[in-house]
Amino acid sequence: MSAKFSSMALLIDVRDTEEYEAGHAAGALSLPVLAILYGNLGILADTDKSTPIELYCHSGARAERACQALASLGYTQVINRGGLDDVGEVE
Repeated sequence: MSAKFSSMALLIDVRDTEEYEAGHAAGALSLPVLAILYGNLGILADTDKSTPIELYCHSGARAERACQALASLGYTQVINRGGLDDVGEVE
C-alpha cells in the first residue's frame, strides 16, 4: 500500500457494484472481488498481464484477496492501494 498511484495504472474498485455506484475514486473502474475470484475478469480479460493494476475496496481486505487472485493468474504488477479513503478524490 505504500506505492504511489501511477497515472499509467488501471485503478480498479473491487467493492460491490452498489458500493461503487454510491461513490468511487476518480477514474476508477468497477470489477467486484467476487467476479475476480470466480474467474470473471471483465475489463481485465483482454489486458496484458504486465499492465500496472492498482486495487482498492473499503478497507483493503477485499483488495488484498483480489491482488492474490490476480497474481495467481499471472498478473505481475498488482498493488493493493487499501481503502477508498487511501485512494483520494471520490466521484
